[in-house]
Amino acid sequence: MNGNTAPTIVVLPGLDGTGILYQQLAQQLAPEYQLQVIAYPLDQLLDYSQLLDFIRPQLPGHPFMVLAESFSGPLGILLAAEQPQYLTGLVLCATFGRNPLPAFKGFIHAVDKLPWNELVHHWTALWLQGRYASAELSALLEKALTMVSEPVIKHRAKQVLQVDVLKEFATLTLPLLYLQAKQDRLIWAFNAKTLAQLQPDMQLVQLDAPHFLLQAVPAQAAAQLRHFIQHQLKPM
Repeated sequence: MNGNTAPTIVVLPGLDGTGILYQQLAQQLAPEYQLQVIAYPLDQLLDYSQLLDFIRPQLPGHPFMVLAESFSGPLGILLAAEQPQYLTGLVLCATFGRNPLPAFKGFIHAVDKLPWNELVHHWTALWLQGRYASAELSALLEKALTMVSEPVIKHRAKQVLQVDVLKEFATLTLPLLYLQAKQDRLIWAFNAKTLAQLQPDMQLVQLDAPHFLLQAVPAQAAAQLRHFIQHQLKPM
């Protein structure tokens, strides 16, 4: 950032919330940029507002940007709307500003009845990776899903089906980047389009990747983050 100290990249993780899926991204960004991954409680039923309360005290006391992935997109938006001190920019990755699956909103109470076991973890991980599936990433994803209790995962899924932070997103004035996965089987392209219509100056970058973009193509993701920091963020 024009010779200034590089901002910390605060990562708000996806649905699992474990924070264990970013080692390769951290390696690609090191030593120039440091990741601070905020892992969420594994056994507490927290809604978006309560998770925001959990995040705030952990924010750095120096310049930082937020990288909000998937489930955490609304959290990144709500946080940015509060204009916390030292926040320089927001990156949204494979995410949404309101329920990304509107056709399923009426089935919110059916979420509790869905099966959730190791076999489901396995096939969910493979399906979301698509042709990018690897044994290493599959094992890591399955581990993350196994770490979190079933009630917590289902509670978070229900939060996704109810969320709408488009009003807050429209008020943002800081630099914005959206990393879109071209092969995303979960968060379809209309979600990024909706956000881009509200923020025409938002930089939208499409990468040939599955939903787990940061994990499947960490080098490409790191390059985009580096470019955003160096050319879009204003030094504080």
